[in-house]
Amino acid sequence: MFKLTIKELAARKLRLLSTAFAVLLGVAFMAGTLVFTDTIGAAFDSALAEANEGVDAYVRTPSEIDLGYGEPGPRLDASLAQTVASADGVDEVALRINGYAQLVGRDGEPVGDITKSPAFGTNWIDVDDLNPYELASGHAPTNDGEIVVDKASADKAGYEPGDVATVLTKSAPRQFTIAGIAKFGTNDSPAGATAVLFTDAAATELLGSPGQADAIAVTADAGVSQADVAAAVQAAVGGDVEVITGATLIAEDQASIGEDLAEFETISMVFAVVAVFVAAFIINNTFSITVAQRTREMAMLRAIGASGRQVKRSVLVEAVVSGALASAAGLAAGVGVAVGLKQLMSAFGFDMPDHAMVISNNAMILSFAVGVLVTVLSAWLPARRAARIAPIAALRDVSVDRSAGSARRAVSGSVITAVGVAALLAGLGGEIVLVGVGALVMFIGVAILGPVLARPVAKVFGMPLKLRGLSGELATRNAMRNPKRTARTASSLMIGVALVGFITVFAASAKTSMAGSLETDFTGTHIVESGAWDNAAGVSPDLADELRSTPGVDVVSQARVSPAIVDGSATDTFFAFDGATVADVFVLGSVEGDLASLGADGIAVSAEHAD
Repeated sequence: MFKLTIKELAARKLRLLSTAFAVLLGVAFMAGTLVFTDTIGAAFDSALAEANEGVDAYVRTPSEIDLGYGEPGPRLDASLAQTVASADGVDEVALRINGYAQLVGRDGEPVGDITKSPAFGTNWIDVDDLNPYELASGHAPTNDGEIVVDKASADKAGYEPGDVATVLTKSAPRQFTIAGIAKFGTNDSPAGATAVLFTDAAATELLGSPGQADAIAVTADAGVSQADVAAAVQAAVGGDVEVITGATLIAEDQASIGEDLAEFETISMVFAVVAVFVAAFIINNTFSITVAQRTREMAMLRAIGASGRQVKRSVLVEAVVSGALASAAGLAAGVGVAVGLKQLMSAFGFDMPDHAMVISNNAMILSFAVGVLVTVLSAWLPARRAARIAPIAALRDVSVDRSAGSARRAVSGSVITAVGVAALLAGLGGEIVLVGVGALVMFIGVAILGPVLARPVAKVFGMPLKLRGLSGELATRNAMRNPKRTARTASSLMIGVALVGFITVFAASAKTSMAGSLETDFTGTHIVESGAWDNAAGVSPDLADELRSTPGVDVVSQARVSPAIVDGSATDTFFAFDGATVADVFVLGSVEGDLASLGADGIAVSAEHAD
């Protein structure tokens, strides 16, 4: 039987190819997603580790809110650097002053897409071990009118050392001479972001606050461990600030990038699971058709002594061979998918650090196992049907399909479909997971119910076709004669249409959720913003006063965005508005209380949060 199965596969290469192609696509998408996320995760981890490689201790103010990437809380006193430098085991120290700075190109447009990646401003650090940037050309800034920019931004804008460029910060736009062009470690940019580096004095003026810094980086004397120097610095500065080791800083940075990538990985895996699910339907259809086509052949095997178990095993062996070959090809294709995803991200403006492809054993084994397992499970029911073929079927010219009259199929299909519909409707209230589960269950329910519905539906839709004469009559009767085959064909088409509908609805919903509330609730005519990444930089409060005195301007309402802890829970975004004017530019609906009288210690909450 095993030899016969292998010969069957060799003799029907086209059928094997059709089955293998469906498995290949599903495995390729899954393997590509895993390879891509592993690669970019390793690339960012490497870049972040390289950036802080020379940091042995890191001094910052503690924050109850996890800002990620080792970000400190409020700024600390810059004079604290002298205390840190005098601690035992400290070799060198350097202030870190960070903020928003955007390089402007020769065409007057900002360099880089600030909606996709941050625009960093920071101070140039003279201590080589503490400076993540290395000069590729030019020199470090020697006066407050000079800057260093990252190589990727310089290449995009066509800048060279000696050129004059405009830089946007929280202050008014200002022109600087580009003294040097630097690489972030071995990469042309800090993980796709743009970077402008100033002198300490210019960075303090444009990015920070007088006499303050964001953090203090420390290198240790030779032979002193990171833990020892961190403990010595902590004892010197007291308990008002926090001192962590360089290893802890790198771990925090890598954990933050892992959290950022997790959402993308989840979305990608959802599409991979959908691809595998579609492949399962196609595989099931292929094997069902195969079993139907080979009914007489399998019955003949039964007639000459083959057992039902042997026939079932032959179908499953065919599934294992098909799944294994297709999964192996899918793994190779998956690496190509990962490369394509990286190029696609770059085309959309998300530049990734350079890194070799990370092809882990776990990703390959998981993808291969899923491909083979899905193939075998999808072939299980057709294999069971093959095992039940009676030897007498070898004498029949046609098989009789009685699935349309199956009461058990009708009841189970109806119940499963109803459960899927209920889950989907319940999920429309905001639980997106329920929507996905409901849709999946509905697919299964409709697939089970398909043969029951195929005959009456084919009869109704076939009525207009009968007007075309004999060909329409034959087509209608053929669809009605074998409702299971008709239902299988329709199931594949159903999934294709559903996927197109899903993408269309998802895109429309995303657009509405992002822009819908602004279109309906915002009653102003203009919005002034810096455009900085994730609202990392605002505009000067003085600008609001200037706008109020501008002819033609009626109402100006200031707004701020910040992370905060509200009633013990950290928020992603906490909005502050001018209570006296916010109602003039937003439709707030029914308001209890007086927004204009909130004061410095009052807040307004939505009705939902209040409840």
